[in-house]
Amino acid sequence: MTTHTVSTEASSSQLPVFIGDISPAVRDEICSFSRFVTERGAFARSTGSSLVLTEVGVFRREKDGKAHAQVTYQTTVHDDMLNIGGNMHGGCAIYMIDICSSMALAVLGMSTGKPWNFVSQAINTTFHAPVPLGAKIEVVNRTVSFGSRTVSATTEIWDLTNGRLCVTGVHNKMKPSEPKAKL
Repeated sequence: MTTHTVSTEASSSQLPVFIGDISPAVRDEICSFSRFVTERGAFARSTGSSLVLTEVGVFRREKDGKAHAQVTYQTTVHDDMLNIGGNMHGGCAIYMIDICSSMALAVLGMSTGKPWNFVSQAINTTFHAPVPLGAKIEVVNRTVSFGSRTVSATTEIWDLTNGRLCVTGVHNKMKPSEPKAKL
């Protein structure tokens, strides 16, 4: 893999570190789409807009030689992310799994020239440890499979402040149905 370092410190105005063979045009498309996904809409806007894309990698899986992608985001847990117990809400974690793992799948599609317009089919989530207010977290997303009709990715949410894995998820997506013609 070729490493192209654009920035070493994450901030919303800086570009992520790119790893692998990702053309400048695809890099621009990735950054633009990430901003669109994380800043668009009213639902969970404060959470989405706090996510900083820190690393994007495209690689060949050793066991089968297939192309895969890894995308990493970071943020700090803030008040809008909390449950009544003062820790990150499970729904907030699932929201981050949804958009961040979708981004890993989009990166793979963009990098390989394959369609990447899929819709969620299932998100399976396991909670391992609470994430407290103020904790810096890292959301690591890896593609698992990328077929013509279904795709999947895994996510790990790490509490970097306290050094522990807090949430894991598997996101399955599918090709959307074609609209039926009205007679």
